[in-house]
Amino acid sequence: MKNLTVLLFLKCLILAGTGITFAAADTTVVPAGSRAFDLMPFVLPWTATSNPAALSETSFGNISMAQAGYTGSDNDIRLIQQPVQSSSYHAVTKGYMKLERVSMFGSFGYSNSGYKGVNYNGTMMFNTFSPYLIGDSVSARQSREQFVMEGKFSYLLNDRISLAIGAGYLSAVGAKQKDPRNKNTISTLKVTPGITYDMGKTKVGLSGSVYAISNEMSYRVEGNWNQNLFLFLGLGYFRQEINISSYSQWYVGHGYAGALQVSRGNGDVYMIAELGYDHYTEEARSGSSFRLIDGITETDGISLSGMLRIERGKAFHVLTVKGSLKAVSGDEILQRSYKINKGTYSYDSLATVSWIENKHMITDLGGEVKYTRLVFDADYNIDLEFGGALQAGYYSTEHFPVQSYGFYNTFNLGGSLFARKLLRAGRLLITPGLEAGYRMNLGSDISYTVQPLSFPAMVYHDYYISKANIISASASVRIEMPFSQNKFVKSLFLIPGGRYAAAPGSEAGNLSGYLIDVMAGIAF
Repeated sequence: MKNLTVLLFLKCLILAGTGITFAAADTTVVPAGSRAFDLMPFVLPWTATSNPAALSETSFGNISMAQAGYTGSDNDIRLIQQPVQSSSYHAVTKGYMKLERVSMFGSFGYSNSGYKGVNYNGTMMFNTFSPYLIGDSVSARQSREQFVMEGKFSYLLNDRISLAIGAGYLSAVGAKQKDPRNKNTISTLKVTPGITYDMGKTKVGLSGSVYAISNEMSYRVEGNWNQNLFLFLGLGYFRQEINISSYSQWYVGHGYAGALQVSRGNGDVYMIAELGYDHYTEEARSGSSFRLIDGITETDGISLSGMLRIERGKAFHVLTVKGSLKAVSGDEILQRSYKINKGTYSYDSLATVSWIENKHMITDLGGEVKYTRLVFDADYNIDLEFGGALQAGYYSTEHFPVQSYGFYNTFNLGGSLFARKLLRAGRLLITPGLEAGYRMNLGSDISYTVQPLSFPAMVYHDYYISKANIISASASVRIEMPFSQNKFVKSLFLIPGGRYAAAPGSEAGNLSGYLIDVMAGIAF
C-alpha cells in the first residue's frame, strides 16, 4: 500500500507541473486561469464531494496552478488554548489532467507557520475535540513546518461506471525554543477509494476512506528544572507533572469514513446530495515506549450536504444546504508503571488505577443554508456574484458527573451577505469583493465546580467566547491577467484580502481580531 501511494503521488505531482494538453471528446467550458478552480463546485458539483471518482467529470482538458502567499492574524476572539497571533508563509501547486478514460489530480503544498500567545497547549492541535491536551503556562513562540501531498486517479470503466482511488499525506515538525521546549512530529495518511454509476439523468456514488494520525511530542528543559506540565482532562480539569527535565507524549489515532452521493439533472435544474459518516479513535499515551494510556477520545460524525442549481441563460441560482453532528466521548484513564524486583531479576509492570468511560462528552451540531447568484460574461468569467447565508450552531461540553464537575452549552445564530463584481482595465480582470456577517447568541448555560486541580478562568473564558455576539467584515480583490494566445501560461494573478471581527461588550471584554492574506500565482 505504501509503494502504491508513493507511485500515485509521483504521477499526480508530475501532472500538477505540466502544461501539456490533450483534447477531450466532451469539453466543459471554464474560464482560462485560476478562476476555473473557483468555478468547479458550481459547474461540476461532483468535484466538491469526497468521492475521487468525480474526476471523470472533469472534461475541460488540462489545467494547473502554482501560488504562494502570506497569512497573518492577531485575534482576541479565541479559545484559551488557541494562539493569539499566527503567521504563515505558504505555497501550493495543483493540477488536473485527462487522457482518454483516465483522469488525475495532484497537489503539493508547503507552509512555514509561527504561533504566539499559546498557553496550556503544546500539541499544535488548535481545532481538536480531544480533551486530553498537554501544555504549559509559558507563553512563547511556536513554529511549524509542514508538507502536504494529495493525489487522485480515476478510470472510466465504461459509459456508466467510474472507479477511483485517492491518497493524502501530511508531514509536519514543530517546536518551541523556550523551556519547557516541546518538539512535535506530526503525520497523517488517508486513502480514499470511490465508485460512481451513471444512469443518465441520475448518478449515484459511494466512497470510503481509512486514515491514521500521529503526533509524537517530546519535552525537555535546558535551564531551570522547575518546570511543570498540565495534562488536561476536559473543562479545565487537569493532572500535573511537576519539576520535569523531560517528558514524552504521543497522540495516535485511526479512523474510517464512508459517504453516499446522488445527483439528478433535468434540463436547467441540477441537484446533488451527499450523506457521510466518520468515526475516529485517538489515544493519548505517555511513559516509556508510550505504554501508559492517559485518555481515549472517540468521535462520531454525521454530515449532510446538498445543492440545487437552476440555470437561467448565463446565470446560476445556487442553493446549498449543509449540516453536521459530532458526538465526542472521552475515557479518562490513570495507569502507573512499577518496577518489580525479584532479586535475581527485575521487570516493569503496568497497573491500571482507574478507567472511567464517557467521563467527558461533547456535542457539536451545526447547519448552514446559503444562496448564491452567479452571472457569467461571454468568456465564462464570473461577472457578478452575490448572495447570503444563515448559520446555526449548538455546542455542549460536559464533565461527568456534572453535579461534581460541570458543563456549559451555547446556541448561536449567524448570517452573512456577500458580493463580488468583475471590472476590466485593459487586459486586467479586477474583482473586488465584500462580505459582512453577524453572530448572535440565542441561549447559553453554565455550571462549574472548582476542584483543587482545575482552571476555572480557562472555562469561563471559553464559555464567554463561545456565546459572544460577533460582527465581522472582510474585503478582497482578485487581480488577474489572462494570456489567451500563450500555449503555456494561462494567467497571472494577485489576491490580497483582509478580515476584521469584533465582539464589543462581551463578558470576556471588548475583543477584536484581524486577518490579512496575500496570494500571487500563475495558472498554466
